[in-house]
Amino acid sequence: MLETIKTQATAVPHVVDELCRACRRCLARDLCRSKAILQIDPGEPPFIDPGRCYGCHACIPACPSGAIVLNGR
Repeated sequence: MLETIKTQATAVPHVVDELCRACRRCLARDLCRSKAILQIDPGEPPFIDPGRCYGCHACIPACPSGAIVLNGR
C-alpha cells in the first residue's frame, strides 16, 4: 500500500497589517501561484492561507510596502 503525504510549507509568511497599504492591485497576490493570498474586503489587508501556501516566499520581495514577512517584523 502506498501512502500519499501532502507536504505543507513550514515557514509560511504573514501580512503585517500595520505595514500593508491594501493596494488596489496587490502585486504579491498576482505573483502567488498557489493563490494563497486572500483578501476578503477591498481596502482591507489580505492574509495568507497556510493550507494553500507552497512556501516559495516569492510574495515577500513582491510586496512594495514590505508588509509580507516570515517572522516578526
